[in-house]
Amino acid sequence: MSVNDIIEKQDEIKSHSYDFILWPEGWGKFKLRYEWKSHKLEESTTNNIPDQSGIYTLLIQPGIAGHPACSYLMYVGRTKSLRRRFKDYLKKEKLSSGRPKIIRLLNKYSGYLWFCYITIEIENLQNTEEELIAAYVPPCNDQIPARIHKVIGAFK
Repeated sequence: MSVNDIIEKQDEIKSHSYDFILWPEGWGKFKLRYEWKSHKLEESTTNNIPDQSGIYTLLIQPGIAGHPACSYLMYVGRTKSLRRRFKDYLKKEKLSSGRPKIIRLLNKYSGYLWFCYITIEIENLQNTEEELIAAYVPPCNDQIPARIHKVIGAFK
């Protein structure tokens, strides 16, 4: 392998790099329990997604060696219609003027993305989403709570 090959491979690997924050204090603060449902982000599963309000997460699941817990939680979101949001993510061209981090996920990890969700009443969406973002600190969410963002950014 030549030096140029190594540089090219390094650039490719860096394009798949994300900063994950594992913060047990945040995990311990989230006390509610939910029964999450998950479906691979593909057209054939659209009808399994309810047309209700809810919270969803986007996960990358590489499926390496069939390991049941190999997942990377990348994004937490809320929506008034889980099915509509699921369909939106299937239409990448519609999102092309949207959020770059989400577009990157959809383009780079097609075939490995999972849509996990819980149904929540509309009046509880924002608060529940904010609490989950504070607990998970997902790398593709820009709206990290200020108290956490301040600590994370203090030593950059």
